[in-house]
Amino acid sequence: MAVLLLALAVLGAPTSATPVAEAERLAAEAIRLASERPAEAVGTARRALGLTNEFDPIAFVKAGRKGEVVEDEFVAAREEYRRHRAKLFTAMGEALGRVGNRAAARRFLGRAVTLDPGSADARVRLGRALRQAEQGREALATLLGGGGELGADALAVAGEAADLIGLPSLQAELDRMRLLALPSGTRPELRDGPLRLPDRARLSTGEPARVAPDAITLVYVADANCRSCSADLLDLRDLVKAPLQPWLMPAEPEQDAGLRSVVLSYRHRWPYLVGAGRAESLGWPSPAVVAIARAGFTVAVVRPPLSGSLPPVIQALQRMDVAETVPRAAWNRVPVDRRAAQAPPPLLANGLAPGEDEPAPEAFARAVAAFDAGRHAEALRLVDELAAAEDAWLLGPEGRYDRALCLAALGRREEARRILLRIGDSRFQDAVDRALEGAGTKPR
Repeated sequence: MAVLLLALAVLGAPTSATPVAEAERLAAEAIRLASERPAEAVGTARRALGLTNEFDPIAFVKAGRKGEVVEDEFVAAREEYRRHRAKLFTAMGEALGRVGNRAAARRFLGRAVTLDPGSADARVRLGRALRQAEQGREALATLLGGGGELGADALAVAGEAADLIGLPSLQAELDRMRLLALPSGTRPELRDGPLRLPDRARLSTGEPARVAPDAITLVYVADANCRSCSADLLDLRDLVKAPLQPWLMPAEPEQDAGLRSVVLSYRHRWPYLVGAGRAESLGWPSPAVVAIARAGFTVAVVRPPLSGSLPPVIQALQRMDVAETVPRAAWNRVPVDRRAAQAPPPLLANGLAPGEDEPAPEAFARAVAAFDAGRHAEALRLVDELAAAEDAWLLGPEGRYDRALCLAALGRREEARRILLRIGDSRFQDAVDRALEGAGTKPR
């Protein structure tokens, strides 16, 4: 970073922010044109990207004397630049999707989310593009990955993605997102549903033990020694308000004396869950509160102390974002696939940056082989061809980065340094900074 900051100090007088404003105006225009004149929108979005293709920190932060930029200001400037570029990548992705180049559209939209993860608009557009490509898991991961609240457009696309992959409940996935986002001290253990109690399970009041689809069911599971029962039941008395009513259950049906003694002492009138068997057979630990919602498709195991861990779980499960019948009509009746969506390929061992997804085109394999064999001019030519291709597999920032590595290997270190200095929107930004440091070091 020291070499980078030193280089920025000699950039000269501050430049006008006009290219930034003009680029964002063109991006907004491209999105407006996309539905009616998509080919024109692509050209407009391309002009927008070209205006700020090179990162100029002076345009994104207030400079000191002689154009100097201190490190904290530089980092802030680059973050602002990345948010700015996200708007331009979004516009290009939207326009490309309208002209039918959907693979390139997903790559541009994916970069927009990488550059500005908090942009709800970018996530909705990428989610819609992924759903159209029948990549439902990836679409849902994109929409829920922002961690914020989902608007109406996002929920609509998420519902389509949920049906595409046969989920039983979209609301259960929203529950999961919120519960996993809780701090570690209050985060519950999640179980995938559907939870099915044994047919013989009933309440001590004589009613069948039914998990209502539109209600929250809380089951307090006491351990055999009931060491924490007193504190746990006092917490439940203070925390659980009508219409919620906890059920009580000993972990071992034959060892319930401790629990019944505490309940009798405090004169609690909560029903017992009986006929459900051992808690271990249900996968329930003790002591714990098992919170059940969405007809048993959300199951959260909450550990004591309940005064801190239970309230945020109840609050999360009381949310209702989606109007749906659980299970959804498109439920495929198979366990939910919890594998993480495939991540973009990582940086190669030789330092070259791959494109946005796998498999890589054959031209990139040839470029890597040429680079490793010392045929750097050949590698440079192939990288330039990949970066210019209409499929956008190798997006501009990575194309320029790979070009700089090839130039540095050819001994054209100053050219490489100038390119690296102006890259601020790569998904390998740390690698760009390291390469810049290396380009500033004279070879032995």
